[in-house]
Parts: sequence; structure tokens; C-alpha cells
Amino acid sequence: MRYYLRNPKTKVVSPSSLLPPALQRDTELYSRISKMCTLREAMRERLKAQNKTEDLSRISTVLAAIQSYLAELHWYVGYFESNREAFKDMVGVDFVWKSAIVRKLPDAMGLSRVRYTKRGVNGGGDSDGGNNSGTGLGARILGGRSTKQRRTQSTSIYMELGFTLLALAISKSMAAYSKVATLDTEIECETINAMTPGVRIISEEEGELGVDALKRAAVELREAAGTFQYIIDHVLPHIRGIRLGVPDLTPDIQYMLQMLSLADSDRLSVRVWLRTDKNQTKTPNMPANLLLGIQERYSNAVSALRTLQSGEFRSVSSEIQNYMRDGQLVILAQAMVYLAQVNSDNQKYGNAVGFMRDARDLLAEVKKRNGSVHAQTADMLLKGPLEPLYSLYRRNNDSISFEPVPSSDELRARLPSGRALMSRAIQYSPPAAAA
Repeated sequence: MRYYLRNPKTKVVSPSSLLPPALQRDTELYSRISKMCTLREAMRERLKAQNKTEDLSRISTVLAAIQSYLAELHWYVGYFESNREAFKDMVGVDFVWKSAIVRKLPDAMGLSRVRYTKRGVNGGGDSDGGNNSGTGLGARILGGRSTKQRRTQSTSIYMELGFTLLALAISKSMAAYSKVATLDTEIECETINAMTPGVRIISEEEGELGVDALKRAAVELREAAGTFQYIIDHVLPHIRGIRLGVPDLTPDIQYMLQMLSLADSDRLSVRVWLRTDKNQTKTPNMPANLLLGIQERYSNAVSALRTLQSGEFRSVSSEIQNYMRDGQLVILAQAMVYLAQVNSDNQKYGNAVGFMRDARDLLAEVKKRNGSVHAQTADMLLKGPLEPLYSLYRRNNDSISFEPVPSSDELRARLPSGRALMSRAIQYSPPAAAA
């Protein structure tokens, strides 16, 4: 099963490096730090293993490992903040993480640079990216031909906390994805199929079996969105002055990921809403407006990505960029199918033909990209209810109204405002054990 994000990965950290020598004499404290590092290593191994596979069946074990470590990490951050004087002379440990969003970036424009540490030496020579804690020219420019995840590092415990929370949020998204087979934008075509005579409607039993999974997945996506917001509010202010070599821990990327999580949650909520309408009483106006509202969240995510510096923008993986672009197109296409039905019901057959034509074009564009997460949905809609509906509206327009078919620009100008769903981020709270 494919997913458009990947887990960040990290390197080993030694317990002795997390405490200054004077505090290491406190056996009880050192024992707790050792326990924390053991939990961190368990998390590191889970993240590493998950990163090597597209199988999400064991994502719950990854989540459990992250949450166990987070309980101790939040405690450590609190202890550090309360004992800054004791830590002031400690030689900081380098926390090393590899990006969740950055993939291969061709170096055709010569964007790769040697990174320099604050001591002015080459940052480790790692082919994944090297040290980036300095202020050299390459500190924010990503390049190279490696297909590996790019790496960044810092002595800041807040960077460690930020990446661990990022791993938690992404794993929650993956857990949601695993519950519903795919997070394609398809809405099972229940209502669209109902408009097409002779097309199989999903059974009541099938619908009920899926509703619970859809609801639970929507909640996990809202929890992921709340975690991204927590990173923005409580972690990023502490690392504002740190120049990281990947854009993962920037407000724009965190906001982008939050909008994507909420958009995915909204999709699932629409599917629940349609499946529980057993008598098909809802008019096509409703799903059309809801889908257009979901599209706005995709638009916000795309806007956040475009605010990045050019090197950072180009380095964000094609999977993420395609997911946003193609998801927006498929959502819009589905909204147009419903709008075509609205116009057909009002005997505005020229508009109905136009909306169906544009829906077909949008889906055909997505279908061409075989690597897109949404290609299967586009193909399903094109092969399923869309063509019979398009033929029906054309026949009606040719035989009943003889209306001109508006251009795509004219139809876009007539799109109604989207209606926002009630999906809100579920606030992340540090584990009680961290107090």
C-alpha cells in the first residue's frame, strides 16, 4: 500500500551524552536517562524498519514505540528547562534526523554545497547531507543526486522533540490510511452511482462495516493535525534561530501537513455522511459544496509549500506535491459531477454537459500519472458512473433544450463557494507521565 509521506529516521544517542558529568553521578537520574535512550532506540529501529516498506500493517507498533519515548522526552525537556544552569557547560549531543519530506533532487543547477559546522570544518562528509548547524552558504540549500533521505542535525533538544512529534503525526496519518484501504479522494461513488441506472449500489451491510473504520481514521487524522499545530506553537519558537538543512521543521511545512491531514479527514467524513444517508435523501448540492470546501484546504496546503525558498520548494518530494495537486483535481472533478446533476435537475442541460466534460478532462489528466496515489480513483470514476451520465446529459441537451455548452472558464466562474466541514484538529497534549 502506497503512502505519500515517509517516516523520518534518526541516529543513536548515548545516555552519557544527555547529562553533564556532574549529573551523571546521580544514579537514579542516570538510570532514567538510560531508560529514555532504550526507548529511543526501540523507536529508532521501528522507524527504520517502517521506512523500508510500504506495508502499513505494523504501523501500530511504530506508534506505540514513539509514544513510549515521547513520555520520557517531554520529561527530559522539562528537566532541562528547570536546570539550565547545570547544563550550561555540557558539550551538546548531536541529534541527527533524516527528512520526512525531502527526496532526490537532481543537481542540474549545481545547488549542492559543502556545509560547514560552527567550527568551520566540513560537516561530517555524510552522503545524506552532512552537518547543517552552521551558517555557511549551503545551510538552507538542498541538492545532490542521492535518493536517500536528506539529513540534518543540531544540539538542540527542541529539534529532537520536533522530529519525534513529526514522526508521531506522520505515523498517525499512516494508521488512518491503513484502516480505509486508501486515502484516495473517492467517496465509494455511492451517491454518484445512485444517479446511474443499472450501476451496482453498495449494500447496507458493506456500508455499515466501513463506517466505523472511516470514523476512526478521520479521528486519527485530526489528531495528526493537532500534533502539527503543537509543533508550530510549542516547538518551532525554540528553534527559530537554528539553521537546519531540511525544511521539515518550518512553520510553512507544518501548516501544509496540517491542512493535508484535515483535508483527508474531511474526505472520510463526507464518505461517512454519504454512507449513512441510506435513503439517498441528500441533494447533490450538499456533497458538491462540501467537496469544494475540501478543495480549499488543499489550496491552503499548496500555498504554504509555495512560500518556501526555491531550493526548499524544489527539494520537497514529488509524492507530496503530486498528492496535493492530483487530490485537488479529483476533488474538483467529483464536485463537478454533482454540480452537473444539480443543473440537470434544473433542466440546465448545457451547464450539465459542461461540468461533466470538465470532470472527464480533470480525471483523464490524473489518470495519465500512473505513479499518482489518485490515479486509481480517477480511472474508477472514468470507467464507472461518469461516462453514462455524460452521455445522458448530452442526449438531453441535444433533444430537449439545445443550450450552448459554456467554456471551462465560464463554468469555473460559476462554481459556488465551498462549505466547510466541522473537522477540527484535536489538540495534542504531552503524556501525563511527562509531568
